[in-house]
Amino acid sequence: MAIYIFSRPIHSGKTTALLNFSIHKKNVAGILMPDIDGSRKIYDIDKKDFFDIQCTTGHPVDEPITSVGKFHFFTRAFEKANAIIADAITQKPNWLIIDEVGKLELDGKGFNKAVIEAVDNYNRPDTDGNLLIVVRDSLCDAVVGYFGITNFAIVTRLEDIY
Repeated sequence: MAIYIFSRPIHSGKTTALLNFSIHKKNVAGILMPDIDGSRKIYDIDKKDFFDIQCTTGHPVDEPITSVGKFHFFTRAFEKANAIIADAITQKPNWLIIDEVGKLELDGKGFNKAVIEAVDNYNRPDTDGNLLIVVRDSLCDAVVGYFGITNFAIVTRLEDIY
């Protein structure tokens, strides 16, 4: 199996579970989007580095912003995250994690570019490693159809793929 979709409802601890998963696996790359002190961050799993993505009070607003619902994100942060994922694909990790694929990506924004590249790569049967993408349960069918994901398994517990 090359593609796993980790799918549960919103606010059900998906990112926390992924952080624990990534700590216990070898050769893991990709990104997580934890909420730290009320603000979303991007966590580069390979470099173990955090950077801001959510635009909150006190941040400069003189740069492009991508919005979804009540959330506003720095567009450049998405560009950096897409580059992290693209680089990880070339490194061929055992696990490539993308947290999370949702409404922005279905609208051609956010991590869309990286998800397309990752799915194209991991949809092939001869690809080494695994792609683990996070999708809230209500968007799972839409994401699978939009990105043309084939040969995948949906998991609700990461313990099922340890």
